[in-house]
Amino acid sequence: MDTAVLFSGGKDSSLTNIFLKKILPCNIVNYTITFGINSNWRYAKETAKALEFDFKLMELDSEILEKTIDWIEKDGFANDGITFLHKCVIEEFLDEVKVDIIADGTRRDDRSPRLELSDMRKIEDKYNVSYVAPLMGISYRILKPICNSLFIIEEGPTDSIKKSDYESEIKDLMKRRGLNPYDVFPKHSQSRVIGYKNRNAF
Repeated sequence: MDTAVLFSGGKDSSLTNIFLKKILPCNIVNYTITFGINSNWRYAKETAKALEFDFKLMELDSEILEKTIDWIEKDGFANDGITFLHKCVIEEFLDEVKVDIIADGTRRDDRSPRLELSDMRKIEDKYNVSYVAPLMGISYRILKPICNSLFIIEEGPTDSIKKSDYESEIKDLMKRRGLNPYDVFPKHSQSRVIGYKNRNAF
């Protein structure tokens, strides 16, 4: 089964690869999404290389990001805007790439992006695809020690960790528009996987 994982280079999308390889007979390709605002996608490429994951870059129209920032600016917070962006990314991706499975690293404790069951079913029905989020039923308290046992992880304040997620391009585009991203993105900890602790552990 041809499987696409939306890959940021973080713990969750990295662990999603491991889980899928163990439970499904599938051919996994990791896709990092960029909107052409910055080149942070290269950090996901570095992580994919270190973890021996197949990697592809896909650039989508920055209009989606513009609409997301309009949403975030109107709300005064980022959660719903990022969920909107994630749904748009999945649909835009599936308009261009034919796969049997699309997967991501969203987990139970995530506030955003967070697809509802109805959203997942609509995607599956529209594109004749299976949407898989294997971490959705697992709490962060359980995921953290699993990731720490498998991966070498770089952690620190959000702007000091180079990661290929939506947030970095949203922030950069907000700055271009004269907006302060820290009005809606409180400073927090981030992480990126940079290698295996034990390649033979699984």
